[in-house]
Amino acid sequence: MKKKALLIFTLIFWMVAACTFLSMKVEEEMIPQVTSMEPDRGAGWDKDPTLPADCIIEDENGQHVYSIYEGTGWEAGTRAAEVSGWFQMEDKIMLGNAWGDFVQYSSKPLREGELLEVIRGGDKVEDRWLAVFPQGLELELNWDGAELPKGVSVEEWNQNAIQLHIDDDLAPFMQGRAKSRVPYIAGATIYSFNDMYQLLDNFTAFGLLLGILTLVLVLWITSCAFSKRARRNRWVLWANLALGLLLLVCVPIVLDSVDLPSSLLPRERITDFGAITGAMDQFFGALKGFSRPISGPGALSASLPKSEAGQAIIMAKNDVLVRPVLYAILGALLGGVIALTEYVALWHVNRPRITKGRHHAGTKQEN
Repeated sequence: MKKKALLIFTLIFWMVAACTFLSMKVEEEMIPQVTSMEPDRGAGWDKDPTLPADCIIEDENGQHVYSIYEGTGWEAGTRAAEVSGWFQMEDKIMLGNAWGDFVQYSSKPLREGELLEVIRGGDKVEDRWLAVFPQGLELELNWDGAELPKGVSVEEWNQNAIQLHIDDDLAPFMQGRAKSRVPYIAGATIYSFNDMYQLLDNFTAFGLLLGILTLVLVLWITSCAFSKRARRNRWVLWANLALGLLLLVCVPIVLDSVDLPSSLLPRERITDFGAITGAMDQFFGALKGFSRPISGPGALSASLPKSEAGQAIIMAKNDVLVRPVLYAILGALLGGVIALTEYVALWHVNRPRITKGRHHAGTKQEN
């Protein structure tokens, strides 16, 4: 009974420690990134302060304006507070008495009191945007001859989506900032190629974490079997315990390599995998929509978009999607190999042997 309790406690301790590391990483990754600005008070302090209309953040619950404040005590840190009493007049937001900074753009929709990471400036990077319009929306603009801002060019388009090349986008990607730069895509859901690549790059780390988990579970199961003869198999039990602790140390090391794009994360819970897979399905489905389906030997290549960038990111997705499952299987196989090695080693150590002394004693008795 004591042996079973100790084994169960060991597994619980390992899982609690691993989940603690994971929750700390999740809390860090879920913090939205925002840019800030101060309201414009015009010619004097007696004027009502105003903000540009792109400070309005839209979500499924409507339109919102957020100010930025520094919390104290249990709510320490830079946080968002929703502003009431504002109204929009043409391209401006009219406020009452307002002080401090306000959110202009955000990497994802915000919540009241949520922690924020305020980005000052940002690096200019080359990127591509995929603007996906609601199904059935007719585009009134001929994108082949559209006048676009400097540094923006069209690579592919159809009646449901447009792929744009951006020479000098600011990182991190923020959908509101993209819509402000190219007003033609204001009614679309916009995805960044750089952010999608960043998400795909994390599948290796996800696979390593699954591999570690399956390996630990196999080691724990084999330890339960070896514990029936704990005294004789004690060195195997100690070895499995050491391996488990070593794998626990590897968990925060692997988590440190995880860097998720904020624009593709769910609003509230990172466990909302449906939101992430839905975004991926919409992104890659729109890319494949640029192709012309053809039956026959060339059907596979015909299902890819024309642009090299679109083809490359689809190939990258196909390469990494199986990695988590593959690494989990490898972890289970490695655990099985370790268990088999331990069993063979125990059999070799504990197998019956005929010593020299006994052999000579038997010879004398025969004489």
